[in-house]
Amino acid sequence: MVAALAVPGVAAASAEQDNSFMAQVAQVNLAEITIGKLALQKATTPQVRSLAQETLTDHQNAQSNLEHLAGQKGVTLPSSPNAQQQSIGNQLESASGGMFDTTYLQAQIAGHQEASTLTRTEIDSGRDPDVQDYAKGFLPVVLKHLSHAQAGANALGIPPKGANTGSGGLAERAQSHAADLGLMAGGLAMVVGAGVALLRRRLRFG
Repeated sequence: MVAALAVPGVAAASAEQDNSFMAQVAQVNLAEITIGKLALQKATTPQVRSLAQETLTDHQNAQSNLEHLAGQKGVTLPSSPNAQQQSIGNQLESASGGMFDTTYLQAQIAGHQEASTLTRTEIDSGRDPDVQDYAKGFLPVVLKHLSHAQAGANALGIPPKGANTGSGGLAERAQSHAADLGLMAGGLAMVVGAGVALLRRRLRFG
């Protein structure tokens, strides 16, 4: 019987997938813990306060479990959120009132959508059964938070990020399109008007 030969490149790639997942989830957890605490201080609506408490508790538990798993695997986890997550945190630090609630809920929806994709990838492509088990337990938590963030945004009439009148928003593009149509209609009217005037002059002096 011939023993199976290990392929170092494949093994390394598999380990990289699992380790990368753990590192990225650690940053998700740390970011959620940070902005969850902030939201409990600055939120102006019960929807945001409820979501903040839920995410704070769940991600603290998820981080504790992840640190235990990483310790078993000899993996060193990041100690802070990534640059994009820190940027969102800075935006929330400077926001207040309704703008804080809007920014928070939009960030929660976008962030948990990304975390869902990240977690599904580990479930489908990971090689370490222990890390995959963590991902399978983490996904329902992420989807629960996403659902609650979307429900909160709907209740407060907050559109998804990019669908408002901000830069690149749908309303802005619609307004621009309408303006273009107005200019085209105005130009067409001028051309038609000039043609009618020319025809009248020819009839008068013909």
